[in-house]
Amino acid sequence: MKKVVVSLLIIVMILSLVTGCGGTQVTSIEKVNTDATQREVTTVIESVDKPGEADEKEIEQKIYSVGERVIIDDMYALTIIGVQETDYRNQFSEKEVEQVLIIDYLYENLNLTEDDLYISDMNFKIVDEGGNMCDSYPASGLYNSEHTPLGAKSLSSMVIGTLDNSSTIKLLYYDNMFDSKSNAEYSLNVGEYTSPVFEGERPSYDNMYSLGDIIEIKTENGDYTLSIDSIELVTDRNQFSEQEPEEVYKIGYTYSNISKEDNLYISDMSFRVIDGNGNMSFAYPGDVTKYPQETIKGAKCSAEAIYGTYTESSELILCYTDNMFSSISDVKILINTK
Repeated sequence: MKKVVVSLLIIVMILSLVTGCGGTQVTSIEKVNTDATQREVTTVIESVDKPGEADEKEIEQKIYSVGERVIIDDMYALTIIGVQETDYRNQFSEKEVEQVLIIDYLYENLNLTEDDLYISDMNFKIVDEGGNMCDSYPASGLYNSEHTPLGAKSLSSMVIGTLDNSSTIKLLYYDNMFDSKSNAEYSLNVGEYTSPVFEGERPSYDNMYSLGDIIEIKTENGDYTLSIDSIELVTDRNQFSEQEPEEVYKIGYTYSNISKEDNLYISDMSFRVIDGNGNMSFAYPGDVTKYPQETIKGAKCSAEAIYGTYTESSELILCYTDNMFSSISDVKILINTK
């Protein structure tokens, strides 16, 4: 009897492997004369007009272009500012590309509260006119993605290489980079560019601190304090920087290690700066005299950081994060600049 039961179990397992996870999902195989780049693809959905009566209708997804502001799930907005071709080639790269394109884009955090908004080149897929998937190219754009709190906006760049010379490229945006369905599709003309809109309002947050406040921060690994001590408007500009800030500020700060066994280190990468019009600012190469240091328990360190802004501002908000890789700020500090 036991042998019969065992035999039946073996048969069931074999059938499961054949018809289940070990099976193929292929439904047919044949030789054709066209590939994917030569076919016209339409999206078909099933729509119910009357109870129990369904019919198939073709729908056309809207294709966006340069300068169009797209709102995603009422949570945030995305605008492709433009696509520009560059003659630059990275001498150390083995990638053979026909064009190198710089794509600038602006994203705005409208309603995301739990996490700061962050959109990088990994959220996009790009296809050239030959139907080739494009890859990132080792070159720097003018703008860097920033973790962007509620009410703020960030200007960013990505650089890609095409395999076929293209006057138009297709760009697909994915809220979740692992999804197979895009949230927005763009048709972008190479060379088309629109000026980003920097005007806006400064966001406001609960429990913002002020210049000179000594802020105690408790963590699982120990406690420390942080204070923003000074702010100075800088008139000099770095001749080697391609950034063109409207204003540059030098910010002085002090941190003190109260009880952390690991050394405490706070650099300009620990801060994100919002200008008076709600734009995320950027670290700027300037002259500092005080540098951050690894600080042991019971000691303190004073340092300086320099940031550029896109607009003239009477106020800045410093967003500090205990972990520079965190997706949300732990402390926000409002500073008057005038």
